[in-house]
Amino acid sequence: MPVTLDSLGALDALPFDEIIDVRSPSEFAEDHIPGAINLPVLSDAERARVGTIYVQEDKFLARKIGAALVARNAAAHIEGPLADRGGGWRPLVYCWRGGQRSGSFTVGIRRGSYPRRDQPAGALGR
Repeated sequence: MPVTLDSLGALDALPFDEIIDVRSPSEFAEDHIPGAINLPVLSDAERARVGTIYVQEDKFLARKIGAALVARNAAAHIEGPLADRGGGWRPLVYCWRGGQRSGSFTVGIRRGSYPRRDQPAGALGR
């Protein structure tokens, strides 16, 4: 279920084991929630490619390409860095503005039967 927070302090009340930032590496480097790990669903180059196609060519094509990339990258994270997480693991997943990236990532997590907490309204600011 999506969660909207108005301060970093509100995180303390949520029952989660790990904070996952699914934004691109450069976005994560610029700012992130303290203690979050970066598991990007799009690399910087992939994000630029999809964004360019979205603006200059075709929005549907960009979404289709983006969806394939996100699924592939999410699978790699689930099979890689998250492979040792047990069934009781409770992540809080976030991205930035619209929640498309965090929402897409949590589809894979739900399929793995992990409970989820995501914050699709965006990172909480500084």
